[in-house]
Amino acid sequence: MEFLNPEIDFAALAATWQVDQRLRIDAVLRAELATQLVLELEQLSFDYLFFSAGQNRIASRQAMSELSIDQRKSLQDELHGQAAKGMGFFYGGYRMQDDNLQNAPPALRTLFTGLNSAEFRTVIESITNVMPIEQASGQFTKFEPGHYLTRHSDKIALENRKIAYVVNLSPNWHPDWGGLLQFYEDNGASRDAWSPNFNSLSLFDVRHIHAVTYITPYAAAPRYALSGWFR
Repeated sequence: MEFLNPEIDFAALAATWQVDQRLRIDAVLRAELATQLVLELEQLSFDYLFFSAGQNRIASRQAMSELSIDQRKSLQDELHGQAAKGMGFFYGGYRMQDDNLQNAPPALRTLFTGLNSAEFRTVIESITNVMPIEQASGQFTKFEPGHYLTRHSDKIALENRKIAYVVNLSPNWHPDWGGLLQFYEDNGASRDAWSPNFNSLSLFDVRHIHAVTYITPYAAAPRYALSGWFR
């Protein structure tokens, strides 16, 4: 698997996974690929993804820029009202499907197709004992100041999601900027949080309740990642 750091001992990760069906692997990608991914992500055009009027929405940056001041305020008030009740999200996304997949820059395609390779899916099966893993779906994300993803689980039976993953691609991220992968108990009590360390892979069972914490106004860089599910 040429996209991965060859020094990773995947066989040793199964024991960690069995403790709580979660794990994080640092320095997961080859260093040169991780560096190239950052360069490509900085040039990529992201849509805005959010939940409005009872539906998941996608809007281009141009469409959002064309909203009037009143329209922007109305949308923000709606989104913040939902977030105050623990529901909703707002962030940049580039979904790896259809035209996006075909037109994605080379390093982005290398990473996504690598995660979908039969060899790597077999590795995920051996770590998690979840099988068969037939595909990885996902999107590249860009969280900027004011962006967030409220508390939820990823378990959706109709989509057959089994294992959630996040490949973190933000160099020099400071945890005070927000953007933490925060885990919760079923009753809403906070458990722990993982900082989006550059070139790390987070894996967790979709039943875990989690969130991406609010990106602060003083965050000095976007939070980039590839996130999705092994199905």
